[in-house]
Amino acid sequence: MSIFEYNEEEEMRKIRASEYKNGKEDGIAQGIEQGIVQGMVETCKELGVSFEQTVARLKLRFDISKQEAQEKAGHYWC
Repeated sequence: MSIFEYNEEEEMRKIRASEYKNGKEDGIAQGIEQGIVQGMVETCKELGVSFEQTVARLKLRFDISKQEAQEKAGHYWC
């Protein structure tokens, strides 16, 4: 195959494989972060830490806004 030949099927296969790998890695990273958030929220609650203090800890740990921290904490604060 010369440098001027182009195999569209092969290129599409490579792109799909790359995008699949990136998507899988992103999904794993999100799952790990969710697990850490859940663990932090549950641990704070078990130790008697207030919801607001838990939000503050999430905000610092993940460098997120107060609103995003409240949403994450509220999801696991049962």
